[in-house]
Amino acid sequence: MGTDTNADYAQPEKKPVTKYVVLGCIAALVALTVLGGILNVGDHLFGVHPALGWVFYVLIVVLVIVGIAVPLVEIARRPIFSLYELRDKDGHARKRYCRLLADNLIASGTLSEAEIKQVEEAVAADDDADDLLIEFFTQHIVPGIDDETKRAATTAFFVAAISRSPLISTVTMLSLCLDLVRAIVTRCGFRPTNAGLARLYIRVMLSALIVGGIEDADLGDAIGQLLGGGAGAHMGGLVLGAATEGFVSAFLVFRVGIITKRWLTAEDGPARMRQLRRESYKEALSQMRESGWAAEVTETLRSMAGTATAAAASTVANAAGSAVGNAASAVASAAHDITYPTTNAAASTAQGAYETAQEMVGKFKHLIHHNDR
Repeated sequence: MGTDTNADYAQPEKKPVTKYVVLGCIAALVALTVLGGILNVGDHLFGVHPALGWVFYVLIVVLVIVGIAVPLVEIARRPIFSLYELRDKDGHARKRYCRLLADNLIASGTLSEAEIKQVEEAVAADDDADDLLIEFFTQHIVPGIDDETKRAATTAFFVAAISRSPLISTVTMLSLCLDLVRAIVTRCGFRPTNAGLARLYIRVMLSALIVGGIEDADLGDAIGQLLGGGAGAHMGGLVLGAATEGFVSAFLVFRVGIITKRWLTAEDGPARMRQLRRESYKEALSQMRESGWAAEVTETLRSMAGTATAAAASTVANAAGSAVGNAASAVASAAHDITYPTTNAAASTAQGAYETAQEMVGKFKHLIHHNDR
């Protein structure tokens, strides 16, 4: 693939020094945040037992190598390219670049025989080659990119919702986003320029910092409304309030995936990061909904809330039923022990109280059973 940005397009003004300084500052901030958390946890584990501390640090080193270093190296090894380079400023196909893209797609080993034939036919279509290759890319490659983004967002959601730890959230978010960029670059077969990668990495590290710094929030009311209102929904909201960080993490992962995809698949000239950032908010929300991700997660959370609500209701029913049952038994025992000839009226009253208590138990259990359904 070509290693130079297409000269036929007017390039935005570059300020490499400023970009790399910003990237370096953010990287240092992320590193200090993560390092501080790691040392804090490590000290606590060493206080418990030295072996636990060493195991913890070994795991951190493995995570850094596998989750951060490996994706960075794999991304850097890819050729620099973008779809807009398939045509010149007048809209004509640039056959050399079309051939390079086709060879790269075929060499990836992910295409079927029919897809390879379709790519070869597109390259042979002369001035329509760029349009046909972009159409192929949109139909066969972009859906896989969206699937990778959805997968990473799901992982981010559950890790952040379960861990509730700023350190784990920050490290996990950094690793997930870098791995997502790697997966997208692998599917495309090419990467952005160094300046483009610097901008992407800034977005990744900012996302990691945001997730790591999220304060706990009570989403009981908001999620309760999502579940349809009522006492059960309110209880579900309280149960699901812990998912706050998960939703935010997933949203940020979708943004990283969308920005990376649009950066690499820009058709009409170099992408502008400022525009991508602005448009990615709405597009991320739209993709979360239209991809089925939001529906799947919401259904899972509703099921969790329903289970918690049913368990709580069952506990209350058993406790209340037991209390009323004990009271009824006591009344029945009192009625049985009363001498009939001397306290006939008292016995009748006690028997009536017993029957009323039994009726109350039956109605209460029926009500709980109806609500559970």
